[in-house]
Amino acid sequence: MLVRRILLMLSVAATTVLGVVFAQPANAEYVITSSFDKQVAKPGETATLTVTFKNPETVDVTFTFLTVNSSYDTMLGKAKYKMGECTGEITDCNHFTTPIPPGGTRTMTVPVAIEADSPCGAQVRVGFYFYSYRESTAGAFDGVVGGGPPVNVQC
Repeated sequence: MLVRRILLMLSVAATTVLGVVFAQPANAEYVITSSFDKQVAKPGETATLTVTFKNPETVDVTFTFLTVNSSYDTMLGKAKYKMGECTGEITDCNHFTTPIPPGGTRTMTVPVAIEADSPCGAQVRVGFYFYSYRESTAGAFDGVVGGGPPVNVQC
């Protein structure tokens, strides 16, 4: 299982660099959505990231795992940021509280502080994509989901 996750993360990194988008199964909904509370932030400011998990199953989800990963644009623009403490319907930053009923949601928020010495300008952004894993009596499912619009770091 660990080898599978390592291979998945390596393939995600490679496809992100190459600009490849993963296709979702035909009957799958996006289980992870995200957004920031602002579109623009300056060095020294904080934007709040909200991440929501929605149970697409017809049974309770009994386990979740989530990683928050810097997008290619974030790495390319060399934005400097620090993620603060996660809050919300979570046990920690990687696990939403369970069980989650069919159609139910769980939400977490995390402040993202743009460091005072971060580069800024037209091509500097802070954005994320997510690896999501869930278990239920229907089985175990995982996938990579792109994040919502990034925060533009302006001078």
